[in-house]
Amino acid sequence: MEQRKPAVPIRISELLSGTYSEQEDGPGTVIVDGTQIERARIYGIAVSTGELVVDDGTGSILVRSFDATYPISVGDAILVIGKPRMYKNEFYLLGEIVKKVDAKWIDVHKKRMPAKQHDVLSIVRELDSGEGADYNAVLSKIGNNEEKIVHLLAVGELFETKPGKLKVLE
Repeated sequence: MEQRKPAVPIRISELLSGTYSEQEDGPGTVIVDGTQIERARIYGIAVSTGELVVDDGTGSILVRSFDATYPISVGDAILVIGKPRMYKNEFYLLGEIVKKVDAKWIDVHKKRMPAKQHDVLSIVRELDSGEGADYNAVLSKIGNNEEKIVHLLAVGELFETKPGKLKVLE
């Protein structure tokens, strides 16, 4: 009998910036910085309950379950353990465990998570002289990982004041 993989504590933005891979003989996985993730553990706030959407301050993700409903309200601090899945180019977590937690667990989770090597928003703020930060300068500081910038633009954390100039939405 195959053992269940551990749930990896991760930020939503890191999960979303990973590369999704569907396995023929096994579950889908996300590769984040060389680590293969079959189960994720996230802490966040429920921002929608019609379809459960969780936000951890770095991004938001849809949590689906095809046979369970969750007694969660908007604004609840929750723990989600789930399997990464993709359907019609939409990334989501297939919820295995979804439960309310004390909001202090979110702070504990943030402190336990290793500091990101390159916090894109901090770099944009640092390089912004008022007109916006130069796209190429930000890109070179984060190791030419364009997906991180594209993701932040897509979720509305960053915007372009004009082509090639990035600004943090405050």
